[in-house]
Amino acid sequence: MTNETPSRPSRRSLLAWTGTTALTAATVSLGAGPASAATFPAPGSALLVPSARIDLNSPSERWIREKTTRDVTIIQALGYDNANGHIYLAQVTQGGLQLAGESGPVSSADRNRRGDLTITKWDMEGNTLGYMYLRGFGHGGNIGVEPVGSGAYLWMEADGVEVTDVAGNLSSRGTRLARFPFANGQVLDTTSPTLAKYTPVAGSTHNSATVDPVYGRLAIRYLDTDKVFKFQVHDLDLARLGVWSQPLATISQPSLTALPGWPLTTYGSPYLQGYAVVGRYLYMLHGNSYGSKQTIDGQEVVISEPGVGNTFLSAVNLATGAFDPAPPAPFDKDVNPLHTTAAYSLIFREPEGLGVRVPDLARPDVFGLGMGFASDDAGKRKASIYGKTGLIRSA
Repeated sequence: MTNETPSRPSRRSLLAWTGTTALTAATVSLGAGPASAATFPAPGSALLVPSARIDLNSPSERWIREKTTRDVTIIQALGYDNANGHIYLAQVTQGGLQLAGESGPVSSADRNRRGDLTITKWDMEGNTLGYMYLRGFGHGGNIGVEPVGSGAYLWMEADGVEVTDVAGNLSSRGTRLARFPFANGQVLDTTSPTLAKYTPVAGSTHNSATVDPVYGRLAIRYLDTDKVFKFQVHDLDLARLGVWSQPLATISQPSLTALPGWPLTTYGSPYLQGYAVVGRYLYMLHGNSYGSKQTIDGQEVVISEPGVGNTFLSAVNLATGAFDPAPPAPFDKDVNPLHTTAAYSLIFREPEGLGVRVPDLARPDVFGLGMGFASDDAGKRKASIYGKTGLIRSA
C-alpha cells in the first residue's frame, strides 16, 4: 500500500508549521520533535504553545438527531473528515450477518468477542454514503480520520484480542494500530497484508487513536505494561512513517472519580466513551446509558438517571496532565469536568464518541467539538451528534 506524504504543508497541518519552541513541564514527558524549533518546518513544535480551548460551558447545539447507521448496534466512536465534509462512525457489527468468507451468520456475542466492526460514512447531515466491515480489529472505542484527496484514511485499533470488559462481557481490544483507506463495501480483515500496522508502545494493549485536524497530530491512547492508561501525541506525518520515538506529550489518563468531593453514589464511575485532541488540549467524554447501575458500598445504585444522566465532558492540558481549568475542591459539576444534559430527551441515551469539526478550512483555528449519543431500543439503535462551538482564546 502506498503511504501519501504531503510535499508541502496542507490545511490539515496549517497551524503545526507556525508554532514556536515547545513548553516543558516536569510532570509529563515532552519532546521538541525531530527538528529544532528554529528549523522550518518543525513538525509538532506548536503542540504546547497557547491554543484555543473549547468553552465547556458554551451551549450544546443539536447537529444531527437520531439518524441510522449501517448496522443497528450502538455507535462506539465518530470522527470528521473536514476536508470533504464527511463523518465516519464505528460500531460493533450486528449479529445475524453473514459476510464474505463466512460459512454462516455470526452472532452478536461472537462479533463482539472477535472484534468485528462496522464503519458508516455519513454526510454532514447524517445521511449514509457508504460502509465497510472490519474483522478482528477490536471494539472501535475511537477513530482517527485523515483526509487524503477526495477520500480518507482511517486510524483504528487492530489485532484485537479477547478481553472481559468493565461490564463483565467478552469483548475485544486492539494490540496495535492500523491505517487504511475507507473503501465502500469492503470487508477488511486485521490480517490483510494491505494494512499499514504500527506498534507505538511495545507491550501495550487497548490501543486507539484520534487525529487533531487543526495542528496535524495523531493522539493515541493505550494501556501500558504497568496497567496504566496513557495518552501520547505524535506528529501525524511522522506517525504515518512509523516514527514513534519522539512523542510530543505523554500523560496518564486523569480520573474523574479521583476528584475531591466526587459524588460516587450520584454518578458512579462513568465509562470513557471517546476522546479528541486539538493543540495542547485533550478532551474526554465520559458517561453511561440511562438507567445504568453500579455496585457502590455493597448496594446497587442507579448512576445515570433518565433525563439527567452522568455524561461529563472534560478538558485536560497536555502540558500538565491535569484538568484545565482546574476543578475546584470540592467537586463542582458545572465547571470541569462539566456535567452535560445535551440530548437529554433521547430514549436510552448513551454518550459514544467525540470528534473535532472544522466548518471552514480557511479558518482551522475555529472549530467545534461533536459529542455522539446512541439512542432508541435494542435492535434499532440510532445515532445523534450534539456540539459545542464556544472557544476561549489563550492570552
